[in-house]
Amino acid sequence: MKIINNDPEAYPEKRNICLFDSTFIKPKGDVFSFGNKLIHKLTGKGYNIFYKGLFYSVIDQKTPCHFFNSINLGKNPWMVTFETIVPRLGTVNRFWYNWGLNQLQKENCKRIIALSHCSYKKQLNYVKLNKPEYLDAIAAKMIVMHPPQEVLIDSFESKKNDESKIVFTLIGSDFFRKGGREVLAVFEKLLPEFSQLELIIISSLDFNDYATRATIDDYNKAVSIINKFPDHIIHYKRLPNSEVLEILKKSDVGLLPTWADTFGYSVLESQAAGCPVISTNIRALPEINNDTIGWIIKVPTNADMDADIDTVEKRAVFSKLLTVELERFIRQIIHCKDDVKVKAEKCLDRIKSEHSIVDHKKKLLELYNSNF
Repeated sequence: MKIINNDPEAYPEKRNICLFDSTFIKPKGDVFSFGNKLIHKLTGKGYNIFYKGLFYSVIDQKTPCHFFNSINLGKNPWMVTFETIVPRLGTVNRFWYNWGLNQLQKENCKRIIALSHCSYKKQLNYVKLNKPEYLDAIAAKMIVMHPPQEVLIDSFESKKNDESKIVFTLIGSDFFRKGGREVLAVFEKLLPEFSQLELIIISSLDFNDYATRATIDDYNKAVSIINKFPDHIIHYKRLPNSEVLEILKKSDVGLLPTWADTFGYSVLESQAAGCPVISTNIRALPEINNDTIGWIIKVPTNADMDADIDTVEKRAVFSKLLTVELERFIRQIIHCKDDVKVKAEKCLDRIKSEHSIVDHKKKLLELYNSNF
């Protein structure tokens, strides 16, 4: 069976959908993708409705489709996996959103797959608020499938890490949104006191994100702290995923004290490498991390489980809380490193039982066979 997909080589697609060799193909004759390329060629800008194929209308009307975050406007049987809500089109006219919801309730849309229970609830609330007449049809198609994750090591003991060090790793291009500013503030304070600490950062140090509103001054301060401790803070702008995973295998603790994230793939990768994670409790993170297998920083959230950071004052409180709790957890780890081993083994057990690639493939095949 051939199945059309937005981009079989893109990271989210490879993580959640395109798990079978020679099964997924890129769409041919997608009029919206063509329109986006034409607009980009003429103006240098892409119209955000068509960006990354948020809408598809494929000339081939028979081959089934499985998209990520995208809406099919054609007659093909199709399903969609999404991470926040679908459609998610940014600041465009409400007409486009309603058009997308209409496609979801049609008979040829077979399944709507949420990456998390948080996104599942968010989608239903969105439909109920905007198109309640579609609620029953859309809800009947919705399921939750957490991303699969391969276990990367046999056991914590197989890591054979340097016992004289405690290595923490933070991954993510949006460095400040991932909590990078607060991480560096804590390490700047603790490194003079605890020489066994090491921090690995894999990030382009992007700033000016929508959550933290970090500026060039924040960027310059971050670079200054990194340069201040060259023997203890190692920074890579970017690495292939295979090299990132190798670093995690040699690390002790993963870091994702994030301000805003749709899921948190780095948490799964860290856990699969025997690295328990310090994370916040926003969005899907409580579904994949907890105080038994890691450390949770409990931050103020709204009804959608997003961080409550919509004012300058709230962002200041949030940042202070992250910093205080990060320091507290890192000090706990320093004084009781055995906790890392205990949590790491529980992480590995959880990845095996809750994120099995074999089980995920089996479920996808069942969905394809029963719907396509």
